[in-house]
Amino acid sequence: MNKFILFFFIQIFAFSVFANPILESLVYKIRDPQTNKEEFRKHLKKIGEYIAYDVAEDLNTKKQNIETVMQVDAEHNLVDEEIVLLTILRAGLPLFNGVFKVFPEAEAGFFAMQRNEKTLIASIEYVALPPLENKTVIIADTMLATAGSILNAVKIVEKRNPKQIIVVCAIAAKDGIEAVLEHNKDIKIYPAYVDPVLNEVGYIVPGLGDAGDRCYGNK
Repeated sequence: MNKFILFFFIQIFAFSVFANPILESLVYKIRDPQTNKEEFRKHLKKIGEYIAYDVAEDLNTKKQNIETVMQVDAEHNLVDEEIVLLTILRAGLPLFNGVFKVFPEAEAGFFAMQRNEKTLIASIEYVALPPLENKTVIIADTMLATAGSILNAVKIVEKRNPKQIIVVCAIAAKDGIEAVLEHNKDIKIYPAYVDPVLNEVGYIVPGLGDAGDRCYGNK
């Protein structure tokens, strides 16, 4: 099932997109202020893995036969997409690594952005992307808050003619989801959890704080 269709029915409360108690327990742990940096990164990576498996269910597949040691063919459905994984440094790296574990043969690219804390606008400082034309692009970022950073990335990606764009995040705000879909309704968004609001400085509430600082320490 394409989980992104659920976004049209969002209510004003936090809720899990995936009916998976293990994934929900990981979100619980990254919300915990007592979770240290190492554990925080580990849990984010695992969240990335879980979401990536769900993404894979919605990708095109092809039938492939393999002759086993019993000299009998077995038929399997394998992902039939050229995948490129992208992330936004630095907070997106652990989630990105989890997705990468599921799609290890994917190509990879990176963005670096800096958010102005007064205007909440993210400026692009670094872009390193492989060819994207006719490829499935998965952008992994821990938080989808105002959607400023994600939309910066999406607009660059769109100019390179990908086949489709998928956004993976641990926690998304309702407003951020709406902003992305308002820009491009064909983008598929897979958050582990959806939170109801943004506060006055653009942080997701209840959220988990500054994901980059939680991963690597204060800037």
